[in-house]
Amino acid sequence: MRNTIIVVIAAILSIGLLVFVKSEQPRLVAYTEKKPQEYMKQVLVSIFTEQGFLKSKLSANYWGYLPEIALSNLQKPKLMIYKPDGSAWSICANTGKVEQPTLGSIEQIILEDEVVLERPATATVFPIKLETRELRYQPKKQFAESHQLVTMTKPGLTITGIGLRAYLEQNSVELLQDVKTHYTLNKKTTESI
Repeated sequence: MRNTIIVVIAAILSIGLLVFVKSEQPRLVAYTEKKPQEYMKQVLVSIFTEQGFLKSKLSANYWGYLPEIALSNLQKPKLMIYKPDGSAWSICANTGKVEQPTLGSIEQIILEDEVVLERPATATVFPIKLETRELRYQPKKQFAESHQLVTMTKPGLTITGIGLRAYLEQNSVELLQDVKTHYTLNKKTTESI
């Protein structure tokens, strides 16, 4: 009889442990696969200066907001930054994340996978194109940085390096280390020689 009671108690404890372990696993899986609180498709967010001029636009094919980690996931984000002098910068990527403590504020945009930072030519500036795998942009400072390999292309010039600081307000871009410059001849120049 005593052996039967010990076996029954062991069986009850085993079943209780099994139920506890099984009930803990779904909660962990549910959290890692958590769906966003809100999501939008084909999003366009426009930001204006206090004077009413367009300052920037952020568009994405998908925007999913996760308030518990203060982050939004983006698919195919494209950011346009407009300057008072008429020039503009564009940043696009395949994916991105927006660090936002609340739904209405954006602290930082992390762009990933085939990131292109580009400024087209105007009457006062040359075109420039920068390509990298990852870029962090801080909208309040109009500052972008990367720690990855960067390829910068200008007319007649290709520059590569590790790391980038871009002060878009001042139209200033610098590569940080292992910088290599490659000059290319323009077709018109070689035809006239």
